[in-house]
Amino acid sequence: MVAASEQAIRVLCVDEDAEARGLTATVLERTNESLVVDTERDPAMALERVHDRRYDCVVCEYELPEMTGLELLKSIRRVDDELPVILFTGAGSEDIASEAISAGVTDYVRKKRGTSRYEHLAERITNAVAQYRIREDLERKSAAMDEAPIGIAISDATQPDNPLIYANQKFQELTGYPIDEIRGRNCRFLQGERTAQEPVGEIRAAIDAREPVTVELRNYRRNGTMFWNEVTIAPITTNEETTPHFVGFQKDVTRRKLAEERVKRQNARLRELTSVLSHDIRGPLTAATGYLELARDHDDSVPFLDEVTESHDRMETLVEDMLALVRAGSLSDDLDDVSVAAAVDSAWVPPAGVEPKLDVRIDEDRRIRADEIHLLQLFENLFENSLTHGTTRDADGVPRVTVTVESLKDGFAVEDDGPGIPSEDRDIVFEAGYTTDENGIGTGLGLRIVKDIVDAHGWNIDVVDGSEGGARFEITDIDVI
Repeated sequence: MVAASEQAIRVLCVDEDAEARGLTATVLERTNESLVVDTERDPAMALERVHDRRYDCVVCEYELPEMTGLELLKSIRRVDDELPVILFTGAGSEDIASEAISAGVTDYVRKKRGTSRYEHLAERITNAVAQYRIREDLERKSAAMDEAPIGIAISDATQPDNPLIYANQKFQELTGYPIDEIRGRNCRFLQGERTAQEPVGEIRAAIDAREPVTVELRNYRRNGTMFWNEVTIAPITTNEETTPHFVGFQKDVTRRKLAEERVKRQNARLRELTSVLSHDIRGPLTAATGYLELARDHDDSVPFLDEVTESHDRMETLVEDMLALVRAGSLSDDLDDVSVAAAVDSAWVPPAGVEPKLDVRIDEDRRIRADEIHLLQLFENLFENSLTHGTTRDADGVPRVTVTVESLKDGFAVEDDGPGIPSEDRDIVFEAGYTTDENGIGTGLGLRIVKDIVDAHGWNIDVVDGSEGGARFEITDIDVI
C-alpha cells in the first residue's frame, strides 16, 4: 500500500509474455510501494491507455505483437513527447540500444535472471518520473507566468550585471520591448531622465541583501512614453547558499499615481480655500456684524436690520459648514481607540426649546478605531439632523424627539422617531445642498459632512426606516476593538 505522504507512480508494463508481465508487476510493487503497475499485452491498447494520460511511465519489451517496442515509443511520443518510456528487454544488443537512444527512449534496461534487475528498473522508473514531474511542474508554472495579467521577468544573478533571462508577454506589452531586446539586458534599460534614484537604490540594496522589495518608480516604454511602475523584486530561493535568480513583478499604476497627484493638488486648493474661509471671509463678516450692532445702538429704527442680521447668521453658518466639509475627508495620521459611548455623550448638546430624549444602547467598554474629533463631529451632525428634522409637536405644541444610538455587529446606528426620510430621497440625502428645511436656514451640508467622515474612515453608511418609522443611519464596516 502506498503511504499517505507518497504520491503513487502509475506504471504501464507492455509485454507479450503473460508470465513476464505478471512477474514485472509483482516485483516492482514489492520493491517500491509507491509503484502501481498495470499490464497490457496489446501495444495498440497500451497506446489507447497512454492517450488517456493515465500513466506516469511506460515499461515495454522490444519484441511486441504487430510492432516493436521502439515503434510503440514513436507512437507514444506523438501523444506525449515527455512521458518516460523505459525499454525493458531481453532482446538486447548494441544496435537495439543505439536505435532506442536515437528514438528518444528515456532509459534502456536489460532483463536478467534474479530480482536485482527489477530493483534497478524500479530505481530508473522513480528517477525518470521525478524528472518528468519536475518538468511538468515547471511547464505549468511557465504557462501561468506567460498568461499572468502582470509583467513578470527573471534575472540571472550569476552573470555579470544581473541580466534578464525571461520576460512574459505582459512585460513585453507593458514596456513595448520584444523579447529579443529584453533578454540579456539589466532592467535599468527601462529607466530615464525622470526616474528617481531613491527607489533604484532601494532595489540595488535589496538585491545585494538577497531580500524582497517593492517600490514605485518612473519607467519608460520603448517609444519613450513614461509610466509609473510598481515593481516587486524577490529572490528565488533554492537549497544553495547563493541566490542565482531574482523574479520581478511589474504593474502599471500610472492611473493611480496621477489620481493621487490630482488629489494632492485638490487638497492644496482646499487648504487655500480653508485659509480664505477662516481669515479673509471671517474677518470682514465679523466687522460687518460689529458695525451692524453699532448701527442698532445708534438708530434702532433703521429698517431691515433684522434681515441683515439673519443674512450674517446664515453666512457664518455657511462658513462653519464649509470648513467642516473641507476638513471632514482629512483624518489624522494616527487613529485612536475611541469609546463610542463617550463620543455620543460629548456630542449630545440639544438646543433650548426642544425636549429631546437620548437612548444610548452601547456598552461603555465598546471601542472602535477612529479619528476622535471626526467621530464626535459625525455624531453632532446626525444629532442635529434628528433635532432639526425629526421633531414632532405634542398636544401642548412642544417639539419632542427620541434619538436612539445602538451597537451593531460591525458598527453602530443612530435613529429617531420623527417623520423619517422619503424613500425617493435616500439616494440624494448625502449630496451637498440637500435639505428639507422650509425656512432655508440650513446649509444642506450636515449629512454630506457625515458621509465624507464615513468615507475617509473606509466605513459604510446606509439610510433605512427606523423602528418607529423615523430616519435610521447605520454605519458599518468599522474596526471594532
